[in-house]
Amino acid sequence: RGDEFLVIKEMLGCNAFEAIEFVGIDYSASAIEYAKEAFGADKNVTFFCHDINKLEELNLGKFDLIISIGTLQSSNIEFNATFMSLYQNFLADGGAIVLGFPNCRWIEGEMIYGAKAPNYPFSELSLVLKDIHFCKKYLQQKKYRAVVTGKDYLFLSARKIGLSS
Repeated sequence: RGDEFLVIKEMLGCNAFEAIEFVGIDYSASAIEYAKEAFGADKNVTFFCHDINKLEELNLGKFDLIISIGTLQSSNIEFNATFMSLYQNFLADGGAIVLGFPNCRWIEGEMIYGAKAPNYPFSELSLVLKDIHFCKKYLQQKKYRAVVTGKDYLFLSARKIGLSS
């Protein structure tokens, strides 16, 4: 829906925001339509309704920042391969990455932490931690400083070591 772009726009202000190119991709047509309406006046923002498993079809190039919140954990995505493809094919040299991992869900009005495992009747936090650990280790091997924060969503943010602010 472009919510992340709205936060960035509010933080930067209109002039700085308009100087940056933004691309949003989602498989949900309704989310993309909402985003297009919300950012219709912004010429520097483009949205695609597309399958993340087939991003190479869009010929996007590389980006200074990739933000993925709750997307990589979708059931139709092979997590490790998709994450590595994002890093290798779409993150510019020295770029930064922010990944959001859902760590809760509502069941009968109660917030339950952790992910639902297919063969367990209860939530299991280790499923979320396994994906975060994979990404953090992978990025650290590529000389990134990776930090994990959060609660309802766990966020892994990483940027290349040795770059100035």
